[in-house]
Amino acid sequence: MQNHGSGQKPTNDHERGVMDSFPASDALSDTATQGPRAVPAGGDHPSKHVPDAVTVSRHFKDHESAKLALEELVRSVPLDRSATELTGAELRLSVPRDDAQRIEAMLQAV
Repeated sequence: MQNHGSGQKPTNDHERGVMDSFPASDALSDTATQGPRAVPAGGDHPSKHVPDAVTVSRHFKDHESAKLALEELVRSVPLDRSATELTGAELRLSVPRDDAQRIEAMLQAV
């Protein structure tokens, strides 16, 4: 344990490590110009992960709005992130054909 002068609480190595960490469940942040990649560059197209997939998409006013909509849809549909693509303000989802109409309505509502 180290003491950093009078009046300060001693700080041990464990406490210092906790102050500089974040929960493992926290998602990594995206850059302002590029959203999360659903697949690695040059990888398979997201629709290959969804049987009998169709693509639904929507253009949002900005990247942040599109990202928030994606988060909402992942929770409420639910969607597999590997079947989503966010490029700038454009959100594209590969969804099962049988469920496309419902998901399209939800996408337009967010």
